[in-house]
This record gives sequence, C-alpha cells and structure tokens, in this order.
Amino acid sequence: MTLLLGILIPLLHLLGTLSAIHAVGHVRSSQGAIAWALSLMIMPYLVLPFYWIFGRNRFYGYVEVLRKLQEGQDHEVPFPRLLQSIDPFKSEPPEERHNNFAVLARIKGSAFTQGNSLQLLIDGAATFQAIFDVIDQAKDYLLIQFFIIKDDAVGQELLTRLTEKSRQGVSVRVLYDEVGSHGLGRNYLHSLREAGVDVRAFGSTRGFRNRFQLNFRNHRKIVIVDGQIGFVGGLNVGEEYLGKGPLGHWRDTHLQVQGPAVQALQHTFASDWYWACRQTLALEWQPVPAGDHTVLIHATGPADTLEACSMFFHQTIIGARQRLWIASPYFVPSDPIFEALQLAALRGVDVRILLPAKPDQKLVYLASFSFLQ
Repeated sequence: MTLLLGILIPLLHLLGTLSAIHAVGHVRSSQGAIAWALSLMIMPYLVLPFYWIFGRNRFYGYVEVLRKLQEGQDHEVPFPRLLQSIDPFKSEPPEERHNNFAVLARIKGSAFTQGNSLQLLIDGAATFQAIFDVIDQAKDYLLIQFFIIKDDAVGQELLTRLTEKSRQGVSVRVLYDEVGSHGLGRNYLHSLREAGVDVRAFGSTRGFRNRFQLNFRNHRKIVIVDGQIGFVGGLNVGEEYLGKGPLGHWRDTHLQVQGPAVQALQHTFASDWYWACRQTLALEWQPVPAGDHTVLIHATGPADTLEACSMFFHQTIIGARQRLWIASPYFVPSDPIFEALQLAALRGVDVRILLPAKPDQKLVYLASFSFLQ
C-alpha cells in the first residue's frame, strides 16, 4: 500500500503540473487559467477530474469533424457549396446601421439574406400550435432538434404527429441532446424508431480524444419542414412551457421563419446531425422567397474559432442607440458585457433587463442580483 501511494502521489502531481500548463495555454480567460493552474498544482487529487470534464473551452472533436465536412473529405459535395443557392438573396445590412450590423455577419462569416417572413411566437401555446400545424403540412421531410424532449403531454403530441407523418412516407429525423433529454425513456424512442423515424442523440464524448467533454451540450431548438419553413427560439418540448409545471406561467419566445434564412438554419441542423451519426443529408437547398425581412442566422457554440456568441452580444450592445431590452432567465454577464451595458445606459440608451419572478435555477438567479445593484 505504501509503495502504491509512493507511486500514485507523484504521478498525480505530475499530471496536475501538466494539466496546469495545459490550462495556461487553453483556458478562455486569464483569471480562469490562473485559478485552474493554481488548483491543479495544489490539489491535483481533487481538481484533475473536474478540469478534464469542465475545464476545456473548445469542442475540438466537433471542430475536426466539421473541418472534414467543410472540405468534402467524407462526401462528394463540399458542404459550403450547399449554401450557394442563397447567394442571390444575400443582402447588405441597412445603410444607416451598416457598420454595426456588418460586423455581426463577419464574426461567423455568415450573411444576411433578404426575402424572408417572420412570425414572433409568444409562449408555449402559440409556439407548439404553430409547430404542430406546420408538421402536419410536411410532404418531404422533417428535421427536429431540441435540447430537451420530455415524455409528457406535449412530448406525446409531438410523438403522435411525427410517427403519423413518418408512416405517410415523410422522412423524419429527430436529434436530441443526450444530457438535456436524459429523462427520455426507451419506450418513447422505440415508438419513434418503430414508426421509421431516424432518432439520434447529440453526444459530446464521441471518440477517444473527446471522452471527457461532458460539458459541451447542444442547446439548439430547431424545426425544419421541407426546407421551406423553420422554427428557432427558446422553447424545448415540455408541458412546463404551457404553465403546467411548479413554476406556473413560463415566459419564452420562439420564431417562425420562411425564406432563404431557412437554408442557413437547415445548414446548422445538418452540421449537428453529421457530428451525431456521420451522415450527410439529401435536403432541399433551393430557397423560396416569402417576405421582405432581412435575416441573419448566427449559430454559435464551443467549436467556434472566435468567442462568437460573446462578440455578437458585445457588438449589439455597443451599437445600440435608443433602446436595449434584454429578457434572460440566466443573467450572469462577463465583465466586458456588463461594462458595455453600463456604457449603453450612460450614453442615454433605454436599457431594461427582465428576469423571471420564479427561477428554475436558483443559484444562477441569486448570482444575477450581484449585477443589478
């Protein structure tokens, strides 16, 4: 036993030192790097497993897979070429706000598209009704992606409609996050698969190098119908969004999109699907203009080269001229975002922040108040 400890303790300290060096070079912020490095050096026995699960800030496995996808290594058509069909609909931002909005597109190398129609969906009843109505209209395929799918009344309604469309010959694909939907039972998944629905879990630990990446979750909520109608927003699948949970009325927002922006949204789903099962999808990539709105689809995540999401928020805040209204259940901004909000208020912008009266994550809710003093 003494001999074993004599080997194990130096080994853990060596791993702690190597991990500390890794943290200094890879952790997102200097404060975080210092905190991880000191903890790994002083308490490697306790900190090592937490660092290798939560300390990494880049989803490297996803980055590598997407690189192959972009280069067309695993299929005949290079993936970026699929979006060439929206080139005729690409649009410059409004001239009076060009500099501010153009930067938003450059952050991810994406583009604004014109010819879109938008419908804002407020809360669960309106959102689920709109989604279910459009699902019923599907003729060719359905792409369904949610962070959380629950086997409750809303989940059963979704199950019924998807299985019915699949039996009618519509190609149905469902992608859910393996952690967010951990409570989704085998019977639910079996019912989908038995009806011919292709169901996949988005897991972040695929491959030897990615085995510790448990914290890289996929929070997207996307529905695509025949490549022509899309939904994106904040609602998962669950009856709490109808106010039937312990928190009562649940305030959330979704968006129905038609037009060329749907192809960009579909591109995001196809990328996540490829990560989940290494399959490219035969989809409709020819957009049909449907309105006069200009839209930018901005998909972000831990695979981004830049801190795209944070930069997007920061640029939006510093570009605000008259009004900046924020609704968030988890308001714990980084220092740059917090300072940008303060500066916006100081230059006369109407800054308002809406938080929930009844939080679902109490610790995060309490942390929010340190920023509201």
